[in-house]
Amino acid sequence: MPTSQMGTVTGMALEAAFTRVKAQPVQAAAWSGLGDVIAQCQRESNDASFYAVAEKCYQWALNLNPAWTDAMAGMGWVHGGRHEFDLSMLWAEKALSADAGYATAHGIIGDAAVELGDYDKAYEHYQKMMDLRPDLSSWSRGAHLLWLTGNQSKAVMLMGQAIRSGGPYAENTSWCRARLALMLFNNGALVPAAQALEPALAKGTTNFHVLLAAGRIAAAEGKFPEAEGHYRKVLEKGPNLEALIGLGDIAVVQGRTEDAAQAYASVKSLHAQHRQTGVHDHMEMARFYADHGMEADEALRLAREHGEVRNVFEADTMAWVLFQHGDQAKAIEYIKQALKTNTPDPAIHYHAGCIAAAAGDRVSAQKHLQKALSMNPVFSVLHAPKAVALLEKLGSTAPVVPVVAERPGNAGNALSVLK
Repeated sequence: MPTSQMGTVTGMALEAAFTRVKAQPVQAAAWSGLGDVIAQCQRESNDASFYAVAEKCYQWALNLNPAWTDAMAGMGWVHGGRHEFDLSMLWAEKALSADAGYATAHGIIGDAAVELGDYDKAYEHYQKMMDLRPDLSSWSRGAHLLWLTGNQSKAVMLMGQAIRSGGPYAENTSWCRARLALMLFNNGALVPAAQALEPALAKGTTNFHVLLAAGRIAAAEGKFPEAEGHYRKVLEKGPNLEALIGLGDIAVVQGRTEDAAQAYASVKSLHAQHRQTGVHDHMEMARFYADHGMEADEALRLAREHGEVRNVFEADTMAWVLFQHGDQAKAIEYIKQALKTNTPDPAIHYHAGCIAAAAGDRVSAQKHLQKALSMNPVFSVLHAPKAVALLEKLGSTAPVVPVVAERPGNAGNALSVLK
């Protein structure tokens, strides 16, 4: 048993699942049940090694009973975690073929559809899941999709409903609290965002989703020691890209260049480890490089290696990477794609403003920078001040200087980038 799970509800569930497998080694239900608890361990730890262990359990269950729907859904979850979304949907569809009313399979198909940018399909399957099994799992999925597609108020309401419903694992409720906090944060509601996390923090949670959200909120409020404390608590459980980046960004703001360099070097080292173990963090690293003005060629290579751009996050990241690389025309193409769903994320509008400004579209640039800052004037410790400075420059009579220099052969005039 993982030492981090000992003494927890998950740990006790894991011990019980192992006991059941030993007592009923030829029962598919025992093996798929063990796989489900191992999947919960992965959700709580973000340790990708659990995917392989869970997969073996689900495969063994299917060897015993090829029609076992829980194991089919488990295989769908494994492939989804590995970004193999076509396979994920295939397994979930097999489960639905065996049981048309199997709610979990609808959730897995919806999850894959979200990642593939097919939000209509995601709505269809999440709604079916909510109709069949209205609970934390279905409501939280629906809330996240509502937020992605621009319905902030309904998303907040539904996520609150998910939190109130609770579930067998407190860590899943904590995930919902973290998502709610980030929704509120992106809308500039820092105090309510912090309040959403307080019940979990008061209990001394080590949930990395909660701690990362708390670190981001505290940093935005200028409470840097508190933010660093949250990030370091995440790292006590294991390496984490977002926590390391957060520590580096705080160090930059405070002028601690050596500490920042050390944190960013750790980010690169962790990415190298991920590549060796098959963890897919291409777009996260591409965004890291673009956010920090580093290694533009490597950022573009990673983004392209990731494959086809399909969802809002990927489109926004690709636009930002291409912009930093100097490909203005392509950056415009992708930022338009990112803006289509009206996702209430100020970073998207900041990127749109920078891209429009570099293209000479002052009106569009002002519109999107103002939107970013009106949503949350402290959306990023690094980029919010840059947004303010660029907006001030756009409001003056001085010519706008692009954030990055144009490279030969790229479009110099975008003409109404995002009107």
